Amino acid sequence: MEQRWADKIALITGANTGIGKYLVESLVSNGMKVVGIAPQVDKMKTLAEELKSKPGKLFPLQCDLSNQNDVMRVLEWTEKNLGTMDILINNAASNVDISLLSGELEDWKKMFDMNFLGLSYMTKEVLKLMKKKGIDNGIIANINDASWLKAPINSDRSISPAYVASKFALNFLMESLRSELAQLESNIKVMSINLGLVETEMTAQWLKENPRSALKPKDVSDSILFALQSPDSVLIKEMVISPMRETM
Repeated sequence: MEQRWADKIALITGANTGIGKYLVESLVSNGMKVVGIAPQVDKMKTLAEELKSKPGKLFPLQCDLSNQNDVMRVLEWTEKNLGTMDILINNAASNVDISLLSGELEDWKKMFDMNFLGLSYMTKEVLKLMKKKGIDNGIIANINDASWLKAPINSDRSISPAYVASKFALNFLMESLRSELAQLESNIKVMSINLGLVETEMTAQWLKENPRSALKPKDVSDSILFALQSPDSVLIKEMVISPMRETM
């Protein structure tokens, strides 16, 4: 990764497993200070020990994104101990197999609290902190799902309508944010990374029952790093990453 990111600070949600874990490893290996957050931090504490010899450092923090107090606690800790962050990677997501007819309102609320409302609140507060600290060349990278591109849903795998709805809402919100920042003549980048089928804890059982080509978390992480390293004058608004021969 380019030298310009040495000693810079990143905050990654859902940093304990899968794509988030590989992003942590790559950024820390390239000299970044990384605040990794997740509901449980045992795995991240182990990872922090494994990365001690690297030029950067991982700071594992517990955080439930659906809890505004948790989000503010993380950001207050970051401001007090590190200053601010140059990169926010919204990677955490929740998926429960429910539809409008089968799911309870509480199920939908939990999913939107994680995938949309919690993420939105984190992004808003990070942008406020960036402005306060004079960061005008930061990056907001949102890990989305390519399923929202399929309207109506046309997929050979079971996808929760509630999950797709939350991802569709996320895309529209970030398009609006990108426009708003442009009107303010801000140089903060807002990126949307849309993923096809990935080998994760959420898809492990389905892939076991329905073997097929799927993205490896490390390959996704490497592709995201490519986008993060784009020149300051270049904005990669959207990136779609899919397994070979996957039809969108």
